[in-house]
Amino acid sequence: MPSGYLVTLGDGSLDAGDVISGSLVTFTTDQTIGSGQWTWTGTYNGTPYTNEVEPGTYYLATDGNVYFEPSFGPVTTLTSSTVVSAPSFSLPGNGVVDGTGEAEVIDGSYTDSEGESVSSGADSIAAGGGDDTITAQGGNDTIEAGAGNDVVSGNGGADLIYGDSQSASAGTSETLSWTAQGSNGDSIASGLTVTTGEMQVTASFTDTGNNNPRIEIDTNDTGYVGAGEPFDADSLVYLRGDGDGDTLRANFNFAAVAGSEMQDEVENLTFRINDIDWGDNNHTDIITVTALDASGNPVAVTFTLGGGDTLVGNTITADEVGENPQDLGGSVLITITGPVSSFEIEYSNGQNGSQAVWLSDLHFDTLPQEPGDDSISGGGGADTIFGQEGDDTLSGDGGSDSLSGGEGDDSLSGGNASDTLDGGTGNDTLAGGAGGDSLSAGSGMDFLDYTASDAGVSIDLANSTASGGHADGDTLGSGLDGILGSDWNDTLTGYDGQGVDDGVAWTNVFYGNDGDDLLDGAGGDDELYGGADNDTIIGGTGADLMDGGEGNDRLLVGSGDTVTGGGGDDIFIIDDTALGGGTITIDGGETDEPGGDTLDFAGQIGWGDVTFTDTNPDALAGSATLGDGTVVNFSNIENLVICFTTGTRIWTPQGARLIETLQPGDLVLTRDHGVQPVRWIGQRTVKGAGRFAPIRFAQGVIGNERELLVSPQHRMLHQSTAANLYFNDSEVLIPAKHMVNGDSIQQIETEEVTYVHMLFDSHEMVFAEGAVSESFHPGQMGLSAIDAPAREELFALFPELRSNPNGYGDTARICLRAHEAQLLRAA
Repeated sequence: MPSGYLVTLGDGSLDAGDVISGSLVTFTTDQTIGSGQWTWTGTYNGTPYTNEVEPGTYYLATDGNVYFEPSFGPVTTLTSSTVVSAPSFSLPGNGVVDGTGEAEVIDGSYTDSEGESVSSGADSIAAGGGDDTITAQGGNDTIEAGAGNDVVSGNGGADLIYGDSQSASAGTSETLSWTAQGSNGDSIASGLTVTTGEMQVTASFTDTGNNNPRIEIDTNDTGYVGAGEPFDADSLVYLRGDGDGDTLRANFNFAAVAGSEMQDEVENLTFRINDIDWGDNNHTDIITVTALDASGNPVAVTFTLGGGDTLVGNTITADEVGENPQDLGGSVLITITGPVSSFEIEYSNGQNGSQAVWLSDLHFDTLPQEPGDDSISGGGGADTIFGQEGDDTLSGDGGSDSLSGGEGDDSLSGGNASDTLDGGTGNDTLAGGAGGDSLSAGSGMDFLDYTASDAGVSIDLANSTASGGHADGDTLGSGLDGILGSDWNDTLTGYDGQGVDDGVAWTNVFYGNDGDDLLDGAGGDDELYGGADNDTIIGGTGADLMDGGEGNDRLLVGSGDTVTGGGGDDIFIIDDTALGGGTITIDGGETDEPGGDTLDFAGQIGWGDVTFTDTNPDALAGSATLGDGTVVNFSNIENLVICFTTGTRIWTPQGARLIETLQPGDLVLTRDHGVQPVRWIGQRTVKGAGRFAPIRFAQGVIGNERELLVSPQHRMLHQSTAANLYFNDSEVLIPAKHMVNGDSIQQIETEEVTYVHMLFDSHEMVFAEGAVSESFHPGQMGLSAIDAPAREELFALFPELRSNPNGYGDTARICLRAHEAQLLRAA
């Protein structure tokens, strides 16, 4: 087989001035191009030559490259060379628009080295490494963006797009062989650049003293090689100096071959330096080896000494022993795990005579470029897009697209057709958009994204069901863990705590965003964020993190939960189905709270079981231990109960009846709508102290025929011209606690008190002991006042209240806050 020098064709054609590389390569001929000339500068058999013009033959090799074979044979050291004359020749196109491996823009104006360009038809584009911007021009294109952070637009057509390269090497083991660089005795003191495969190694040598250094190829001597080591014992560089002090510096730099998609660094670099020794009154070899990465940071160098030489830091000083190149005692194995971009050998003499050491071949592994974070847009048409490695952003745009994120934390957006999205591994976000999409993912925390939906969505991950808005028609596969809700009223339901494999707990992360949302984490340690508006959040079992956000939220909490109400009048209900020891931490929040936050222990404890650390009525804090040992720590809470007490007489068509004797279906006289049937009635007994202590109205103070006891938050009807002046309505409702005057209206403590709740089809004004008061209103606060079985009974009658506690309707009159009630008292 012939041997020659690689010719780099700048524009795909063989022209005068094209660069010829300095490494002799043996190749297989595919075509003889013809005779021509080259000019070269370098050395031959120790004699330097400058701009020497000589004849030779150009060949096209089977590897697709062009080589020049000099008629007078290879030179010893080639510093530079170019084409002088050559036959007319252009490389045949390969049907692929190729990038250069550097950062570039590949679009309709781009032409590669073989003369191929991007057309409006079906193109194949392989950008290679670098941060590329690739814009196809229509047609069914195949695009490989390659390594780097690329931006790809498929435009029209059914495109096949890969974010990285399909054919990129995983890295190779390569060798810088000295025997391939010249004959025995050839000087390489002027340096050389060697292409070892996917890597170019540039060696340069500097005279650092006055020792007349020699740097020569040596194939006659034999160097030490350890058992199993890859070195060629007869492939060496001879490093010599005559005199004291500094002798030479050898510097080696690594650079990836253009288009190889390798890094400008290598790893697992290893070589030997032999015959490090001492001569009496002659020499003491001193060797220092250092290495740097691509950023210029030091890289660790490992020295394995064969004999008694001294190693201090990165410097070896010879022991007082004479050695030969083939002796273990004078040899050191250098290993640089890397990544390493360059390394340096400093050679000096500790005495003043002649000295020499021998350097072996270099062995190393190349490193592929890191996968980039690509941004890929399919454009119109049914596209197939593979993000592959890296944190990619994939957009199908128009058409029924197939998007695969691959490795990394990817963002996939399907568009408005029926798309297939697979996040792959990593923490991915999948937005199918409108249309019936197929959505799945692999390992990692993967989100369904419905933030752009034009209506509320209902997603049940446990049962893989989806409906409403952009979720209509969606098919949910495996690996989906989180949901980003819409700005409408969403229902988001998680797993029940078990994965596909027994014992594997799922963790759901839900963001309700705007709208009155229902978030149900079910089992597992979930994160549930309600967002704006009035949300219902159910943690279920597991240690959940719950945040109601803005609005009047209802949060059902269990053991292990950490809960924040955020803004608004929030209700925290202890869920007796999710208890099991541990600690519950509740912070009601202190913003935008006209009525305050409510903590409902759901009958789990009595008032005496609560220990307060802050008794400020507008920001209660403390703790309580439930029967199962669960500790509830709370802060920024205002506790409220809404109901009549037992013994209160209610007007009915048959006369006054004790409220505790009424049953669903019984008729009661209402102020606004006459006789109405009771739909539901319930009661709850608590210790009548603190904030649960009832409010007592003395006989006649508000039209009551005898003393009346109600809960502090129970609202009574107030009529006056002042109310009409201030609130444009002569009749308003005022919570009983805001009517206390210390005389005829007082808050009193009792051993215990039973509060009774009476519900109609709508909020009504009823007559209690002759005074006009409200019936039970199952809003956020009302539902907190009843225990879990009573709530379930109520939900059976009014199912809509489970997901929307405010769905019962408005109150019968305007309800005043504390400062508003104060205005009427002053009047």
